Amino acid sequence: MQLGWKEMWRQKRKFSMLFVITLLIVMLTTLITGLADGLAYDNGSALHELNASTYRLDKDSDGQLTRSFLDVPADSSIATMSVRPLTITLNGKKEEVTLFALPKGSDIGPVDHLQKGEVLYDSSLSENLRSGDVLTDFVSEYDFTIAGESIGRYSHGPVLYTTNETWFDYLRYSEQRPYVSAEIGTNHSASDTLMMSQQELIESVPGYSAEQSTFTMMRAFLLVIGTFILTAFFYLFTLQKLPELGILKAIGLSPRIIGQALLFQVIVIVSSAVVTSIGIMYIADAVIPSSMPFIVDIGHVLRFGFMFIILSILGALLPLWKLRQVDAIEIIGGKAS
Repeated sequence: MQLGWKEMWRQKRKFSMLFVITLLIVMLTTLITGLADGLAYDNGSALHELNASTYRLDKDSDGQLTRSFLDVPADSSIATMSVRPLTITLNGKKEEVTLFALPKGSDIGPVDHLQKGEVLYDSSLSENLRSGDVLTDFVSEYDFTIAGESIGRYSHGPVLYTTNETWFDYLRYSEQRPYVSAEIGTNHSASDTLMMSQQELIESVPGYSAEQSTFTMMRAFLLVIGTFILTAFFYLFTLQKLPELGILKAIGLSPRIIGQALLFQVIVIVSSAVVTSIGIMYIADAVIPSSMPFIVDIGHVLRFGFMFIILSILGALLPLWKLRQVDAIEIIGGKAS
């Protein structure tokens, strides 16, 4: 360790350049991680905000709330939720929203104080809405009255929260048969229904899986590419200092100590890059506009940082192998007897 630290101190310019390159790769990975986590939350934040853990849906819905159609339960004590995409008119313009109807008198959602016909809206719908403004469903011409603001997005679109009372009134007005999208908190599942956890429901939101798979592939490629770059640099550094290493071996310095110095340098540079990138990520989170989906999940960031450290240590096996092949006599210009 002491040998590795002394070399880094004496070769500050060379190792500083390597640190900057490593930092840029790690920082790109962590920023993509923050964007992926932000988009994942944005895709189903309306579900994240609900105080429920299990849901029962139509078996043929593929886990999508907007494709689930259940009969209204005869037992009024069963909490239900209904979800439907709507096109509403706002100041003469059409906007796409998702209506979330939740039970009143429970802690499942933020609708306890709403009256019939009232809704809460997500601020991403408009910055100019005020209490008392009216949103009209373009198809049925049913009027929803704004009663306040709440946080909630679904499939990257704004959500309107309302009560089940308003939901069934809307269905009667538009002459549709009454139904619900899911039963909430039930622990039993009939043969024609599908039990899902909250996370499973979020992962079934349209586009969620494809979006997250793309980001996972990008992060995997960055980790592999970064490992190759770091390995190449340390291998080149090893080749450059072969004469010095030959002399060290000739005077009796153990190859194990030289190898430990190399591993120490790899761990210090990559760990410093990971820690620095996390700090930069928090700064970015503070300055990035709230309209951009970006979340710092320290658990995810540390996981990918740890993976990069492990891959970098594995990549250091190549220069370590080169160190073991160093022939002290040959390197310093002598002849083997």
